[in-house]
Amino acid sequence: MLRRFVVTVLAGLASSLFAAPALAQVNQDEPLPRFEDRLCPGVTGLELEQAELMVGRIRSNATRFGLQLADEASCEPNLLIGFVESGQDYLAQLVADRGHLFARMNRADRDTLLAQRGPVTVWHQIQQRTRDGLHVGTRENMTDLPRAGMWQAHSRIYVPVRNDITYALVLFDRAEVSGLTVAQLADLASLRGFATAFPDEAGAEQASLLTLFADPASRAPRLTAFDEAWLERLYSGIPNMPASVRLRGVQSR
Repeated sequence: MLRRFVVTVLAGLASSLFAAPALAQVNQDEPLPRFEDRLCPGVTGLELEQAELMVGRIRSNATRFGLQLADEASCEPNLLIGFVESGQDYLAQLVADRGHLFARMNRADRDTLLAQRGPVTVWHQIQQRTRDGLHVGTRENMTDLPRAGMWQAHSRIYVPVRNDITYALVLFDRAEVSGLTVAQLADLASLRGFATAFPDEAGAEQASLLTLFADPASRAPRLTAFDEAWLERLYSGIPNMPASVRLRGVQSR
């Protein structure tokens, strides 16, 4: 099953434009990435019954926060959750073996991606599109710049492009998930998969499932109120809203 998983991942990543390091410092003037394509979660490395429960909960979370779902019977996963020996080693090997998939990343972003530490490793593929969903090309030389035709209303609140998550990979180190429930793992995979950045309060002033592995004595059983408020904020309204607006004053319910 793992071999099939690797092939599926590579097939999906090859068509993406560039990768976003997890929890990177975001440009406040650009929209935060989010899924606009229909979501198709998949799980590998678990027993079938557990994997099905996990997929079901992720799909339920997606519905709660306004993500559209692909047909479960026929879709190809664009959010993959894997349970592996070492997420960091897996990702490093992917970079070594398939470096062309990372060609559009600058060196600093690639280093940040590979510097992730801990039992969860995340990689998002992001594609920039116009506010209406048209592909924005990349610069091939200094003369021919990418163009995308559209009607643009002038606004200080909205920008002409959006950043779409087209593929997300969430890897759990198998040895570190002992004692956790399927619900906890599915909710954390949802949180890390649906979003690429989080308010500074998450896990600090506000309780968050982001700290699931940090303090075993106080593990949240599910998404916290703050986590839910953040995902609701991220997926509410139009996708081309600047990060500075999205990140402003998120409060738990």
